[in-house]
Amino acid sequence: MVQFSYPIGWPAQTPGRGFFMRHGYAVENTWYNPNYWHTGEDWYALDGETAGAAVYAIAAGDVVYVGSDYPGRVVIVRHADDLFSMYGHLDPAVQVAVGEMVVRQQTLGTVLRRADNVPNHLHFELRTFYETAEVNGAQPRYPFRCGPNCAPGPGYWPIDAPDHPSDQGWRNPTHTINSRMLAPAAAASTVITTGWPDGALILREAPTTAAAIVGTLDVAADTRFTLLEVHVGAEDSRATGSTAYDLWYHLQLPAGSSGWAQAAVPSSFETGSDRAPSSIYFTLLPLPKP
Repeated sequence: MVQFSYPIGWPAQTPGRGFFMRHGYAVENTWYNPNYWHTGEDWYALDGETAGAAVYAIAAGDVVYVGSDYPGRVVIVRHADDLFSMYGHLDPAVQVAVGEMVVRQQTLGTVLRRADNVPNHLHFELRTFYETAEVNGAQPRYPFRCGPNCAPGPGYWPIDAPDHPSDQGWRNPTHTINSRMLAPAAAASTVITTGWPDGALILREAPTTAAAIVGTLDVAADTRFTLLEVHVGAEDSRATGSTAYDLWYHLQLPAGSSGWAQAAVPSSFETGSDRAPSSIYFTLLPLPKP
């Protein structure tokens, strides 16, 4: 049974379907906050407007924070003593309250329609802390607007800092979700294709772009495959840029064969000042079950 899933979606659609990450984890957003690493993932609609999209709890937990003007509301959910999910830029009409227990894929609210010139999106973080001294506790190391004892946190960390965001307790959200996605004893799950890029799915004999190609499938969006295995990078990866994303699904194919498909593909839709890719597109998404 799927225990974790992605944080955004449209009604009656698989979470993550129709979205991409314009800025991933530990990348530089040169047009908004240059010279800082992004400490979460910014999710945008592939087509059209992101405002109004449903924001989901990624897993069961209890709501420990609702508030702020990020802009928009922030919701923080505690899944374990060392794992918190943070959802930023929500419409003020949130659908949960502090102290409420939530289940995976429960709607927390919707993406805010902003009044400034920043495109509407969900800022999503996974981290080991609610507050921690140097980031958002009593004496933050850097003078971010959020300030002391500010649960939402700064959303960024200086590139010239002596430590990586993961050293402070932030985590690569996609890596974390996928490393914890299935129960240890779960039977094979199901993934669906997103239709990107243009329906072509490249299959390799091992989970790396250096491995030999064993086939290319022209498949329509929402084609289902049985998931045999997940290869995913470290939750606390210290790498930077979207090429640091390492997510592959081992798929069962017709006639008993199998192949590895890259599920999260780095893109230069946005780049850092060093021209390193900052964006991520998904070719496959886990299909949650009740």
